[in-house]
Amino acid sequence: MRSEKFAWLLRALEELQGGQASAARRSLAALTRMLDVDTVDEDMQYFLFATALARRLGVGEAQQMNLYLRRYELPQIALFNLVAERLPMVGLAGKIANDLLSRLLSGHEEATLLDVGLGTGRQEVALLRTLKESGTAPRRLTVVGVEPDTDSLRRAETSLLETARELGIDLRFRGIPKVIEALDANDWGLLRDCPGPRVVHSAFALHHIAAGVDRQDIFHRLRDEVAPAAVVLCEPNSDHVTDVLSQRFHNVWNHFSHNFDVVDELGLPARERNGIKLFFGRELEDILGVVDDSQRYERHERVETWLGRLCNAGFSPAPARLLEGSWSFPHPTVHIRQGPGYVGVGHREEMLVPVICATLDARV
Repeated sequence: MRSEKFAWLLRALEELQGGQASAARRSLAALTRMLDVDTVDEDMQYFLFATALARRLGVGEAQQMNLYLRRYELPQIALFNLVAERLPMVGLAGKIANDLLSRLLSGHEEATLLDVGLGTGRQEVALLRTLKESGTAPRRLTVVGVEPDTDSLRRAETSLLETARELGIDLRFRGIPKVIEALDANDWGLLRDCPGPRVVHSAFALHHIAAGVDRQDIFHRLRDEVAPAAVVLCEPNSDHVTDVLSQRFHNVWNHFSHNFDVVDELGLPARERNGIKLFFGRELEDILGVVDDSQRYERHERVETWLGRLCNAGFSPAPARLLEGSWSFPHPTVHIRQGPGYVGVGHREEMLVPVICATLDARV
C-alpha cells in the first residue's frame, strides 16, 4: 500500500507529464511540507525524488531545494570512501570483481588489464594485493587505464606503481585520457599491441557511454581490436534508459528504495547516512530531472542487456566454476547469488549490482 507521500509524488509526476507545471509545483510543495528529513529515514528519499522532479520545472527550483540539503553534505573524498567501504553493492561487488580478475590474470608470464573508467585506481590497487596474496601474479603486468579525468589518471598511475614496487610486481602503466567511445585508431592500435592474455574490466562506467553511441558497437570493437580473454563488468541492475518517464520513474524508485533501505539498515550515523543518500540524489537528478534525454549521463541497464551485448559480440557467459566463491556480507537482508554469467549483490528479493563475467573461450 502506497503512502500519502508517494501519492503526492505520483501526482506531481502525472502533472509534469501532462504539461501542468503550476499544478506540479503545488504538489511538490505539498509533499515537501509533509517531510521531516532530520528524524524520518524515508523522508530523505521523498525529498530527493521531489528535487529531481523539480529540476524538470527549472534548474533554479532544484537548486533552491538543494540548498536545504547542503547541511548533510560531506567532502567528496569522504563520501566516496563511505560509499566504497560501507555499501555492499559497491565494496562487495569490487571484491568479487577483483577475485574474478585475479583468477583470470594469475599464472601467466605476461598479462594486460584494460580498465575502462579507471578513476584513481582504488580498486586496482586492491587487485594488486589480491594477486600478490594468490602467489601466482603474472611476472609482468601491463595496466592500461582509460579515464577522461587527467588528474585521476595521474593519481592512479602513482598509486599503482608505488603499490607494485612495494609488492615486488613488475608493472607497466599506460594511461589514455579519454572515454572509451572517443578512442581513435592509434588508441586501439596501442591496445592490440599489449601482451596477452588481455582482460577488460569496467566498474560503474559503461552506463556513462553517451547517448547516440551504439553500445553494441563498443563491444564489437573490444572483441575485434583487443580480443580479450575475458570481460568483467560491474553495473547497476535497472532500466534507466527508457525514454518513457513514468516507466523510468518506477524503475528508479524500486532500485533506489533498496539502496536506501540498505543504508538505513547499516546503523550509520545520521550525517553519514544522509550524505550517502545525497550521493545517490545526484544520480536521481540526472535520471529524472534532465528534460533532454540525449543529455542524460546515468543510463543504467539490466544485467540481461549487458550479457546480451557481450554474447552478440562473440563472448560467452563465464562458466559457473569461474564464478564460484564464498563471499558474504554481515547483514541478513544482503545476499550474493550466482546467475548465468554473473555474481549478483542484492537486497531482499532484488539484485542490485551484478558482477558480469564473459569469456572468448567457454572452456576458460
